[in-house]
Amino acid sequence: MRVRARLSLTAGLVLALLCTAVTVARPQGPRADAADCPPNQLCLRYDQPDRLGRTVDPADYPYRFREPYLATITAGALNPDGLTPGITREVVGVPGLPGRERLPLLEGRNAVNVALYRQRGPAPLVFILGGMGSNPFFGLGTYYAGLFHQAGAHVIVLPSPMTWNFAQAASRSGVPGYTPDDARDLYRLMQATLAHLRARHDLQVTGIDFLGASLGALEGAYLSVLDARERKLDIQHFLLLNPPLDLTYAMDRLDEWQALGAGFGRERAAAVALKSRGIVEDYVEDRRQNPNATFERAIREFSRFSTEELQFSIAQYMRLVLPELVYVTQAIEDQGVLTAPRNQARRRLVEARAFTLKDYEERIAVPRRQRVELGADGEALNQRGSLWRILDHVRDNPRVHIMHNADDPLVERGKLEELKLIMGDRMTLYPYGGHLGNLWYGPNQEDILRFFGAPDMRTARPSTPAGSPPRVSRSVAPR
Repeated sequence: MRVRARLSLTAGLVLALLCTAVTVARPQGPRADAADCPPNQLCLRYDQPDRLGRTVDPADYPYRFREPYLATITAGALNPDGLTPGITREVVGVPGLPGRERLPLLEGRNAVNVALYRQRGPAPLVFILGGMGSNPFFGLGTYYAGLFHQAGAHVIVLPSPMTWNFAQAASRSGVPGYTPDDARDLYRLMQATLAHLRARHDLQVTGIDFLGASLGALEGAYLSVLDARERKLDIQHFLLLNPPLDLTYAMDRLDEWQALGAGFGRERAAAVALKSRGIVEDYVEDRRQNPNATFERAIREFSRFSTEELQFSIAQYMRLVLPELVYVTQAIEDQGVLTAPRNQARRRLVEARAFTLKDYEERIAVPRRQRVELGADGEALNQRGSLWRILDHVRDNPRVHIMHNADDPLVERGKLEELKLIMGDRMTLYPYGGHLGNLWYGPNQEDILRFFGAPDMRTARPSTPAGSPPRVSRSVAPR
C-alpha cells in the first residue's frame, strides 16, 4: 500500500484548521541590536517590540475581511503547492521508533520525514511544525520557510502529530491526539532531528526559538513547559498563533460545520465540495504558469459562498486528513473499528473516510487511553490537554507570547478576552482574521518578524510568493 504523502489540494483551503507552527532559532548570549546585524541575517533580540502586547484597535488595522469564515479561507493562499522558488529544500528522514518499520504494508517506513532549508554556514534555526493533518511540504510551513530563510535562518518543517507519518514513526502511543503526550513526542523528535542533522548533515545551529500556530501553538505551549523544566533545547522565545483554548469547543464547531452537508442534501454538498476544490486547484495552476499569481480570483469566488457553505468547506478538510491517520493507528494496533481485512489497504482507507473527529476520539483515542487510565473520557482528556491547564506556567514564562484574533470562530469570544486579561502585555489581540486568516497580511508578518528581532522587514521579506501576501483587489466585496 502506498500511503499518500500529499493531501488533496483542497487542504490548501484550510491549513488554518487547528494547524501550523513555526519555530525560529536565535543566537544565544548578548542581545543583538539592529546596528550589529549582518546583512540578510535574522538577528534575534531579547526585548519585546512596542507594537506587541496590545489589543489592536480596529481603526488601526485595515484588514479587509470582516467575515471570519472568509478570512479563514484566505489561508488557502499560503503556498498550497509547496513551492519556494530560489530556495533549495531537502527531504530528510529522521530515524523513528524501533519496530514500527514492520507494520503490515508499511514495511521499511520508520523515518519521520522533515523538510530542511539550510543556510551555508552557522545560523539560527527555524522549526516549522504543522497543525492538525499538515505535512512539511505544503502550505503555511513552506510559506514561512521562505520568509525566515530569506531572513538568514535555517528552517526545518516538522509533520503534525495528527498525521500518519508522525503516528507511525514518532508517536509512542500510536494514537496521537492527547496534547501532553504529543508535546512530549514532539520534544523528543526535535532533539532527534537536531542530533541527526548535526551528525549527518553538518548543520551548525546558533540557537532555537519556537513559533506555533493553532494546534501547533497549543502543542508549543506544552513544549514551553517541558523545555523550561528540562532545558534540552533551551528555546529562547515561543510565539503562539491562534491556539485553541478549548479543544472540545473547537471539535464541536467542526462537527457542526461538517453536519451542514446533511442539511444541504447530497447534491448540493457535493457541489460545494467540488467547487471549493476547483477554486484552489485553479489557483495552484495559475501559480504554475505565473509565480506571481494572486489569490484574488479565488477570493472573489469564495465571497459568493454563504456562511454555511464556507463553514462546510472548512470542515471538509478533516475528511482529508483523517483516513490515513485512522489507517495507521489500526496498523499499529487493530481495534476492530475497520471491518475490511488488514491486507486490503485500499478498502480500509475507503472505510476510514467515513470517520469524523468525534469518531476518532470516541472509537480510537479514548479506548486506547483507557488501557492506561481507567475511566478516561474525551471531555476530561481534552480539558487536561487544554491551554487553561498550563496557563499559570505559560503566563509566568517571559519567553512566551501569544497572538490571536478576536473573531476566531474556533474560540469563544469571552474566553479570548479572559485570556488577554491573564496574559497582559504578553498577548497581542487583533480584531479580525478569523482562524489564521491574517498570516499573509503585511502588518502581521511585520509583528512576527519584530518579535524575533528582524531589524528591517524590507530585508526579511522574500521577493518570491512564499513570503508575500496574496494580493486582493479592493473592489472585491465579500459578504
